[in-house]
Amino acid sequence: MNGKQKDMSSDKGNGKANGTTSGTNVEHKEHVWDSPAYERLLEHGLLRTDWRKPSVDALEFKDGNATPGGNVFRRLACIAFPPAGYFLNTVEVPAGCVRKMQNGRGGFEFIGNRGKKQGVHAYWDAFYRIEKRNDVLLADGEKDGLCIHNGDCWIVVVPQGFVGLAMDMGQPVLLPPGMHQWRSATMKFEANIDLNQPVIIMGPYTLLTVDKGYEAVTQNNGQQQVLPGGNVHLLTHRNWKFEKFITCKIQTDNLQRIEVMTGDNVLMHCHATVCWSITDVQRCAEKAAETMNHVGNSKSGKKTDAGTIDKLRNDVLKQAEASLSALVGKVNFSNTFSAATALQVGQTPLIISDAEGLEGGVVEARRLPKSVDSDVSSLLFDVDKLKCSVAHANDMTTRYGVGIISINIISAKPADDQLMACLAKGAVAAAEAQQLETIALGRAKAATIDARGIADALKISAQADAEAEVTRAEGSKQAASLLNEQEVAVMLATISATGAALKNAQSNLILGSDASNIGSMLMSNPDYTSKLGLTK
Repeated sequence: MNGKQKDMSSDKGNGKANGTTSGTNVEHKEHVWDSPAYERLLEHGLLRTDWRKPSVDALEFKDGNATPGGNVFRRLACIAFPPAGYFLNTVEVPAGCVRKMQNGRGGFEFIGNRGKKQGVHAYWDAFYRIEKRNDVLLADGEKDGLCIHNGDCWIVVVPQGFVGLAMDMGQPVLLPPGMHQWRSATMKFEANIDLNQPVIIMGPYTLLTVDKGYEAVTQNNGQQQVLPGGNVHLLTHRNWKFEKFITCKIQTDNLQRIEVMTGDNVLMHCHATVCWSITDVQRCAEKAAETMNHVGNSKSGKKTDAGTIDKLRNDVLKQAEASLSALVGKVNFSNTFSAATALQVGQTPLIISDAEGLEGGVVEARRLPKSVDSDVSSLLFDVDKLKCSVAHANDMTTRYGVGIISINIISAKPADDQLMACLAKGAVAAAEAQQLETIALGRAKAATIDARGIADALKISAQADAEAEVTRAEGSKQAASLLNEQEVAVMLATISATGAALKNAQSNLILGSDASNIGSMLMSNPDYTSKLGLTK
């Protein structure tokens, strides 16, 4: 700061202020009122604490010099001698307040409440002019702080979170938070500036707060400088100007109902989305983004909107549309119509061809191989092909600092309504054919399951009968072997068999004493022999 500033000092003997000078290169002393909001200004040595006062008692103003009783006697004396009333000036200043006073000789003073006699004042001077209004020294939490101005005397209160701006002969003076007082004929207080804004203009200085995810584009004497985000930056002269903030965040935009032509001249309506972001802000600001605010030759006199990225966004979307058109242009819609229709209902497309070597010109229907099936289904929605489209777009956008992340097709349909109707009919026919085929396959599978069930049941029954016969034969064999071993058992078995035979023959024959004739007797019975199958 040029020029000399005068601090007010009280001369208690005569009540006049003497001026003391202070230089401009005064080092800043740390204070409890300083906060991180002022770090950038402190680094550049722009905050001046020459005139900061620690309390109200440290302010320079006239102390009380009278008593209430003394002022009463002075007024009574003026009543007794009226001409003396023109010379008497009495005033009472409350605590925490000051009053402005002019000494009638071009000087300015503050009178306040301090000392043994507090705020009672009396002056015998016909040229003293004391204002009737008290100026309160308490800012009462006002955002604008406090400013009391009396000629070349200033008392200023800068709230926390603000910085005071004063001008001294065209040079800016920045005041930290607190109470300041100075006497100067050239230094004028301008305003308290809120540090809560991202762009703060303080005379020739500009304070920028750049959030993380953004970068600030500035112009320093015609040269563009990009300041990184997540920090506070100070532009230290008037020709270093802020131009715009540029976001580095991911942007998503719609390409709605764009018209593209396939390889066989079928007009398609496509709806797609484009994800992109700015990767090189310096290059983007130099080659694509609007940065300068200028009127030019426009008759309307409106400034261009350099605070947005609308021009850059339009360039990116145009390039994405061109790359998407190149992708769709590789598709022959008519060649893949039937295959795509079949794929919509989950079928593998059929290819009908003459089978070589077959008699009678029999035709063969075979399925498309899986590779062909995959190619058909991924004509417009294949990720790899869309990545090729993204690479095609990035070949251009990287030249001005933009990277396209993805291009996604939401929908694509022919513009011709008749073609859409044909597609719908083909899809319905394919669905009906698949439904009939599914029903036939289900019935055949059910019949096969029934036949297998019956065959399995018969097989199980036959195996059970065979196992039963084997079991009976083994039992008879074991019984015969046991009978051969015991004679008594043989005789008992013979008797048992004879009794059973007689019972079955229903005979009342009385046997004799010789049992050996029983055989001939039985053989002579026609009923018995007929049961044995010996006679007809």
